[in-house]
Amino acid sequence: MKIAVVGSGKLGQRHLDKWQKIEGVTVVGLVARNSEKLNKVAEKYGVQPFTSLEELLTATDVQVIDVCTPTDTHVELVKKAANAKKHVICEKPLALTSAEAIEMINVCKENNVQLLVGHTLRFFPEYANAREQVKNGLIGNPGVIRLIRGVPYPSERTWYADESRSGGLFLDLGTHEFDWLCWTFGGVKRVMAKKVKHSSEEAGNMEYGFATLKMNDGTIAYVELSWAEPKFQASFELTGDKGMITYDYDQSFPLTVKLRSPNTESAPIPKSMMHKDPYERQFEHFVQCIQGNEDPVVTAEDALMAIQVAEAAVKSAQTGQPVTLSEGGK
Repeated sequence: MKIAVVGSGKLGQRHLDKWQKIEGVTVVGLVARNSEKLNKVAEKYGVQPFTSLEELLTATDVQVIDVCTPTDTHVELVKKAANAKKHVICEKPLALTSAEAIEMINVCKENNVQLLVGHTLRFFPEYANAREQVKNGLIGNPGVIRLIRGVPYPSERTWYADESRSGGLFLDLGTHEFDWLCWTFGGVKRVMAKKVKHSSEEAGNMEYGFATLKMNDGTIAYVELSWAEPKFQASFELTGDKGMITYDYDQSFPLTVKLRSPNTESAPIPKSMMHKDPYERQFEHFVQCIQGNEDPVVTAEDALMAIQVAEAAVKSAQTGQPVTLSEGGK
């Protein structure tokens, strides 16, 4: 399978590295606008450099375009690739707005090409295993769910800090949790959110977001997001009437199951359960999907739903009022 990567930044380079480990895949090109960086990255990974998608499409018989560029550029790149009859892999969030996402989905359907979205959290064993345990009834009827994700504030030199390009905290960071919640508990019925932004010479820039989601099945989910941490952090607590599943990225045994039974002890699950890199697992799955051997774990419609939840959170934070979504999270 012949794949080309668009974007020479951190994500583009991560994708290049992972694709070279996937059996049966050949990376036939790298597309980026900054010629100096493009040539440097292309040489590092031994791929052919191109300064435009059009140039790549003309010069190669590429089959799949992997988009790893800033979120505000996704819509045009995906449409160009689809109109050239190429399958598309796109980093999350799929688009800057739900309207753009719908447009991208429709163009891909019209051209009969697949649109696969990199919601990698579904391929992290801790999150996939926790969902499976919830679905199997291990914690009983879910009650209150809490998820936390925090990273350092984006550098002013990067596009992440520009909300017109990244969509801001709720879209760029929050779609990880929003997608996992919809995958695990179904659509979102109502969102209430707040956001706090602070800037000072001593502490620099900080941004916090809090969202309370009422899921369609009645589960209440609390999502805490932060662009203010000294290092990456992620955790969750999944509570039901029979027990609780907890996860903390920083712990030696990050995933723990606690059941409400007097004869049952806590059962920690070590980090060694991650036998294969989640990105490699995701890319192997994408290859199988394009070859028609598997159905997508994440559909483009799933990615759209995560964007709609993020938009509801942004609107709620702006207005100070809860936002109700129609059935299915739309």
